[in-house]
Amino acid sequence: MNTSTVIITILLLVIVIISIQKFLSGGTGIVILKKELKSIFYSPIAWIVMALVMLLNGFSFTAALEILRKTDVDETLIGYTFSSTSFWLTYFFIFPVITMRLFSEEKKLGTIETLLTAPVQTIHLLLAKYLAALVFYFIIWIPSAVNFFLFRISSADNANAIGSFIGAYAIIFLVGIFNIAIGCLASALTKNQLVAAMACFTFCMLHFLVGFILQDLPVPESWQGSLFYFSTVKHVQIFISGLIDSRQFIYYLSFTILILSFTYNVLEYRKWKA
Repeated sequence: MNTSTVIITILLLVIVIISIQKFLSGGTGIVILKKELKSIFYSPIAWIVMALVMLLNGFSFTAALEILRKTDVDETLIGYTFSSTSFWLTYFFIFPVITMRLFSEEKKLGTIETLLTAPVQTIHLLLAKYLAALVFYFIIWIPSAVNFFLFRISSADNANAIGSFIGAYAIIFLVGIFNIAIGCLASALTKNQLVAAMACFTFCMLHFLVGFILQDLPVPESWQGSLFYFSTVKHVQIFISGLIDSRQFIYYLSFTILILSFTYNVLEYRKWKA
């Protein structure tokens, strides 16, 4: 990593550490986090989402096994499972369902003003809801990870298979924290859950498709390095191949923090307006 990358990484880590310390201070954030987790797991939608994700993973897993059975290629099972465009296009439906109710439901029920005017800091409320959605997001991917472990992640080169496994779930984690932040912002902007879901899906897909379109545009070679940062498709290809690129960690963490800061300002505006 060059000097600028190291500096940015340190700044991001400082911001994350300060945010965590702020969240843990007083214990209010933990109380709200527990409440949000109970609310998520007591909701039938959560179990429907989990079932759909397991179905999607199972379909992709089975299709990859069939391809490997019919063709003699030096490729990992994980590479085939997560490199499908249809998988990633379906994947983006997860985020609107997870995040649409985070703030919209509070607004619809009229409890958002009570929360914001109570002796609860806005940062506690925001991080508690964001982390609750993030915890649920991580949990729904556990069954697919178990699939690969049961299959022993076998390939022609087991070292590459392990690298592909780590890379695939690393990019799923990075894209997830970014898109959940987008969902939080969309939910904070409206009291209509359907509108929040549509806005979240639209922005998540736009980010994915912009990178997809940019990689095929006849741009100067000097620009290709810059456009690479916006291409989720390229990020997925690199991580699935087993290469962990620190630039993508910086990219997704930076924009996640930026979007959460926008959400914080939206909530603060409503707090003072109330």
